[in-house]
Amino acid sequence: MKIMALSRYALGICASVAFLAACSSGGSQATTPTVASTAHIAPSQARATGSNRVSGMLYVANLGTASNPTVTVYSGGKTLLRTVSQGVSSPHLLATNASGRLFVPNYGSNTVTVYTPEGKSLIRTISQGLIGPWAIVLDSNGYLYVMCNRSVEVYAPGGSSPIRRIRARNLSQYRALAFDAAGNLYATNANAISVYAPGSNIPMLTITQGIAYPDALAFDRSGNLYVSNYLGGAGGSGSVTVYAPGTSGVLRTITQGVWFPQALQFDSSGNLYVANNASTVTVYAPGSSAVLRTISQGVNEPDALTFDGAGNLYVANYQGNTVTVYAPGSDSILRTISQGVSNPYALFFWSKNAPTSD
Repeated sequence: MKIMALSRYALGICASVAFLAACSSGGSQATTPTVASTAHIAPSQARATGSNRVSGMLYVANLGTASNPTVTVYSGGKTLLRTVSQGVSSPHLLATNASGRLFVPNYGSNTVTVYTPEGKSLIRTISQGLIGPWAIVLDSNGYLYVMCNRSVEVYAPGGSSPIRRIRARNLSQYRALAFDAAGNLYATNANAISVYAPGSNIPMLTITQGIAYPDALAFDRSGNLYVSNYLGGAGGSGSVTVYAPGTSGVLRTITQGVWFPQALQFDSSGNLYVANNASTVTVYAPGSSAVLRTISQGVNEPDALTFDGAGNLYVANYQGNTVTVYAPGSDSILRTISQGVSNPYALFFWSKNAPTSD
């Protein structure tokens, strides 16, 4: 399992050095906190009501085989509504904007494809400026940020040409993007996280302490940054490091129950969920480094986590070819989604509280 995990992680690895930011074209636009997010960094949408009647759509990015990658869409997080294959090639993350448009970064074809809500039809393909797109995030003004092998490309709403570029040389790994509550952009590479003020191409803060191949980013309700380090920890089997807002020193390190962590999520109560390659999801109470409980039933190399509006937890099981669902606070499977699921790598739950047509 460890060898398999390392080999899949290595898919996006490039040669190692540090960030160097430079502007390619266009000006700088102000950004505000993100309203749409990716599977590995998404803030929790959970309201912990435990209702099994959920309004919204579950999107699953399936790596599948090289000839059959898809994004599958499930109504209410249950019923397969459609399979999206047009333009999909090695999808690693997902995002939606405020109007529900679906954005898919396609690592295999150097594109980001954009679909109408619920994945009904392909409306745009972005390719200019993209080499190895992996992570994406949108700010509340609708600007799209795409993390590639050696740059972060920025696109205006509806645009297909980058208006700005945050460039880096000899990067070891680009994996995750996130915005904090002030609209500052956090971008990872193999041994550092660079933080950019809104509209800036020059990092205002670089975090290196405790960083070792960061795979996911998340913020708690107090604005503390949580980083899942795939190769961190004393034994090299991973860690979650925590940083106070605007600081670069480790506030605390979570290693208990952590084994090659793949994804992070918070529920509405502030509990931290960590997807571990050891086929577990470990849960931690707010501010704690001790395991509160462990979810293992149905978990098989989990790569992504998300919550629906009722607080149900969804786990993408890469090796199990399933998405397992758990009621709030439960360690037992509520249901298993397998139809259309093939090596799921990313999840996103879109609650239908926005217009469903453009």
